[in-house]
Amino acid sequence: MTHPRRTALLIVIMILIAVGFACTLNPGNPGDIPSPPGGQIPVSPEAADRLKENFNREMQEASSGDEFRLFITNEEITSLVALTLQDTGGVPLSDPQIWFTAGRVHVTGDFSPVWPFRFRSLIVGTAVVHDGRIEVAVERAQMGPFPFPQQVLDTASESINETLVEMQLDLEVTTLEILEGEMQLAGTRRQAE
Repeated sequence: MTHPRRTALLIVIMILIAVGFACTLNPGNPGDIPSPPGGQIPVSPEAADRLKENFNREMQEASSGDEFRLFITNEEITSLVALTLQDTGGVPLSDPQIWFTAGRVHVTGDFSPVWPFRFRSLIVGTAVVHDGRIEVAVERAQMGPFPFPQQVLDTASESINETLVEMQLDLEVTTLEILEGEMQLAGTRRQAE
């Protein structure tokens, strides 16, 4: 009789530990994960469409030899990412918030890799232009109270930069500025060799 009672007690203790652990990882206790300045960034199809239209227009102008100038606001990028995540459902991230401030890009959201765990997550990075291409450096990332080690940040930066190289096939970026609430890009199309 003692063995089943111990097993039951052990199961109850493990459930209590798991529930306690889950409660500490709840987004209601986000630790030192910042919020966007000015509060929650609204998500709207209009803002996402505006970013797509501006991008397409600028790429069309660049294809005729003109310089492209693209301005991306917090609301536009947050809306595009949030609506894309809703449509694809491939990444267990909800409520994304993306903002530009002090030369950095901040990304937050609720990451839920396995039920019932939900982690308020953060990625902070910088972006610069090097040899006509955008290069990103992830400076900080954390899931709930758990920060990622530098090796993971370096690997994430490499992966992002490889993807960016594929996306910027024929673009020569000359300017990238991260301002308060906005990122500005400028450049031209690369000349065919």
